[in-house]
Amino acid sequence: MGTLGGAGPAAPAGAATPAAGPAVPVGARIDAVEAALGDPRDPANPVGWAAVLAADEERVPPPAGVALYDRLGLNAEFVPASLGGRLRGTDELGPVLRALFRRDAALGVGSALTSFMAATAVWAFGDDTQRARTAEVLLDGGRATIAYHRFAHGNDFVSDELRARRTPDGYLLDGRKRAVHNAQDARLVVAFARTGEGEDGDGGGHSLFLLGAAELTGPRVRRGETRRAAGMRGLRVGSLEFTERPLSRTALLGSWGGGVRHSLSVFPLIHAAVPSMVIGVSDTALRTAALYAVEQRPFSRPLPQVSYARTAVAGAFADLLLADALARTAARALHLLPGGSPVLAAAAKYLIPAGVEENLNALSVILGGAFHARDGAYAILQKHVRDFPTVTFGHVGNVVCQTVMAQHLGWIGSGRWTGEAPPPAALFRPGPVLPLDPAVFTAADGRDGLCALLAGAPGEPRLAGGDPVLRTLRAQLRLLAAETVRLQEACDGLGRFGAGRPYPSRVFPLTDRYALLLAAAAGFGVWRESRGEGGAADPGWLAVALHRILRRLGRAAPPLPPGVEADLCEEVLLRAAEARSYDLDDRVLAG
Repeated sequence: MGTLGGAGPAAPAGAATPAAGPAVPVGARIDAVEAALGDPRDPANPVGWAAVLAADEERVPPPAGVALYDRLGLNAEFVPASLGGRLRGTDELGPVLRALFRRDAALGVGSALTSFMAATAVWAFGDDTQRARTAEVLLDGGRATIAYHRFAHGNDFVSDELRARRTPDGYLLDGRKRAVHNAQDARLVVAFARTGEGEDGDGGGHSLFLLGAAELTGPRVRRGETRRAAGMRGLRVGSLEFTERPLSRTALLGSWGGGVRHSLSVFPLIHAAVPSMVIGVSDTALRTAALYAVEQRPFSRPLPQVSYARTAVAGAFADLLLADALARTAARALHLLPGGSPVLAAAAKYLIPAGVEENLNALSVILGGAFHARDGAYAILQKHVRDFPTVTFGHVGNVVCQTVMAQHLGWIGSGRWTGEAPPPAALFRPGPVLPLDPAVFTAADGRDGLCALLAGAPGEPRLAGGDPVLRTLRAQLRLLAAETVRLQEACDGLGRFGAGRPYPSRVFPLTDRYALLLAAAAGFGVWRESRGEGGAADPGWLAVALHRILRRLGRAAPPLPPGVEADLCEEVLLRAAEARSYDLDDRVLAG
């Protein structure tokens, strides 16, 4: 992949364009998207809450939101700069598109996420012609989509299958996929097809094919009628059916029979970027609960004085900051720590969506009966709760992530990580990085880079002093450092497995502990490398986040100092009043 750059289509009148030059700072691009989206609480805003909820009732994506996405040329965010797009640092992609998910998850999935996931396979394994062709379609505002291979325990999106066989002139594609995002409108489809032979083994190999306008038309192709998803009602879902459709040799993406291996190889990029995007959903949930508590005053006392509400709000805020820290670390690892990027990305994808969903449910309790409203100022929370399960693949996605993490447990059990140098400081703070090297997709080496950091964290100089929060952090980090030793002991003797060697029954519970420790290390690293006062530099959020991690690990966490949760709760209310984001960037929003 090359560096980012290149201009996209013009932005709407009154909005700064995010594509003003080849190296527009990420902050300016985020601000441009926010300005274009406008105040969500303005009833006259065509992409405000009222319009989003009205479109949801009609079971369509918000038309003005789709048009705005195209006018801003946001497809360019995931097209490499060497091909005319803006993709440079992988850690920039999530924060730019986060604004879409903050407004409407259906808009984010339907307009951006599906095309991004399809495009990653082309950037990684396509030839020059395929890459240029995909970039041209995306930069022209076209949509791409992906027809997944079949999983044993999947939903509609990963059921059915396509099949392909070789011919003297190329391939024949046959079969049906009943549920494909944007199947009716997509100008490019990345399709998995069972080949029955190849690198994936056991006679069950799959191949990837890149299908364009020529391959998606004709009497041997049928695009089924668009239907609406059961949860995310604004998502356009259709079917694709092929009947002995001839394909030329140039349609093959990557190697014959290597489709599953290829898809697993690009998961670090997808798994690092997508959790960063969906943090926007948690941001809106937290803001909605905070505004409801201030405007409707459902409690007899201010929100920070109400035990359940204080814990829910402070916990959701701390979890969101920790999620952003883990997502940033995983994304930057693709550039700075490629050998550890698969496991860090898998931990992000495994933990962050689950944490978002947990906090959506916890915050909905604050609204009481108002949570069930279908319109009005607070109804967006109910829509986010209903939409969110569709954003990820649930059980299937979790198993993939756990499998990736499980492959690294042998390295933990060996104890060799204790002699590793700590990861570079640049891993935890924003800043320019070198272009993403395609070799990253095959660079996994078992090292995560963060366990050693966590093991040495209690000796961090910034923790010195008698401040109660810092004392608590020291105690928490000592417990977490000891937990890395317990994990090593539990993993001792695991070695390697997979490829014919069955996974021991104790492996998958260990991946839960491993992911939580990686998240704790990422949070500590971001706090340690933060500068200035407030925001990420405030130790209070980290203390609350680590308290929650220790509880999730089943450990007795030291009590939090008095006032820490209340202080976080006050910060949540202040950011709601000032329309500031709840992530590490603490940016001013449109509303």
